[in-house]
Amino acid sequence: MAKLPVSPVFIDTSFFKAILDEKDDFYKEAIKVWDKLRREHASLATSNYILDETFTLIRKRRGINKTEEFRRLLINNAANIKIIRVTATDEGKAWNWFLKKWSNLSFTDCVSFAVMERLELRRAATFDHHFSKAGFQME
Repeated sequence: MAKLPVSPVFIDTSFFKAILDEKDDFYKEAIKVWDKLRREHASLATSNYILDETFTLIRKRRGINKTEEFRRLLINNAANIKIIRVTATDEGKAWNWFLKKWSNLSFTDCVSFAVMERLELRRAATFDHHFSKAGFQME
């Protein structure tokens, strides 16, 4: 019986924050999810907007050395995470999400939704409930 391909997973700032900070409330859950994704051999992706947010957050919480360590891990592709560049079209579609009445979303979340739609990604490694509310599967 042929094995079904594992659908790719978009990694959000909340997941990076949790897995990079042992003091984070979601750290243990993030490790479990990370291990599960590795066992599945899931393709992993994130956006340059998410990295912008993550670098700033990690520097504030853990310092520049931890931030640089994370950046080197990405540059060397040790974590095997594809970095998606946000397009002007993504930003335009994100604006539509941003204007939704139910949302108190950050623009970065909206950009993530637009990128995920463009790439037909349904799964997100995140602890942000907005992804579920927007119709994506949270890991």
